[in-house]
Amino acid sequence: MDKFGLYVPQLLPFKEHFLPEAHRACMGCGIALGVRQMYKALEEKKEWMEKAHWEIPFKQPLPGTLLKTAKEAKEEVRPALLRIEKEDQSHLLICFDNEAVEAKPTPEVLKKWFPAAAVARGFHYVATSCPSYPFDLIDKVKRGMESEGDSYLHVLSPCPVGWNFESEFTVQIGRFAVECGVFPLYEVVAGDYRLTIDHPKIRPVEEYVSLQSRFDHFKKKEIAAIQAEVDKEYAKLREGKE
Repeated sequence: MDKFGLYVPQLLPFKEHFLPEAHRACMGCGIALGVRQMYKALEEKKEWMEKAHWEIPFKQPLPGTLLKTAKEAKEEVRPALLRIEKEDQSHLLICFDNEAVEAKPTPEVLKKWFPAAAVARGFHYVATSCPSYPFDLIDKVKRGMESEGDSYLHVLSPCPVGWNFESEFTVQIGRFAVECGVFPLYEVVAGDYRLTIDHPKIRPVEEYVSLQSRFDHFKKKEIAAIQAEVDKEYAKLREGKE
């Protein structure tokens, strides 16, 4: 945790638009934390939120290649998807991804399919974010709303229940995902990739998976393979490509 972590609540907008008594999320829910920050980002444009609606991808499918890519991944993907209509009648899609997969996930669960699919489909603005980095998330919601054409934001949302960790570690788990390079924070504008949070020396992947009981079945060789893949993909992002 960085030395400014304790001051984050004092630096974020104070007004709350997503109240605890208004939802039934579990303690430490990453989706609830991400939605709370999203509301803070849009508090000056309440009319946008009035038009927003939630979708479940396999009941009201993600557009085109986004759904196709999820099926090809052979994962039981159940992210929460929020669609917000923008002033030019295009949309910002925000996927709050809690990685709801089978009880014993394969190493592929750590690969993020949807952002790449959104880029391939021609979304004008695509980005990844995590509520463990609230200022980054808030900035990207605003940029997604302000950009021309359709935008897509993929939000890693740690789940204490599904990932098997204590609820007080939600923020730390999210930060480790970024610091280990498992879930890099980047944005894509007109096809150009840019890391928005870059750690000069990323943590070993083992430090991330060891915090969650859902990965207890991973063997050392599997973790080593993930590490090699993470190193390769992170180097490509540093070069501004994917």
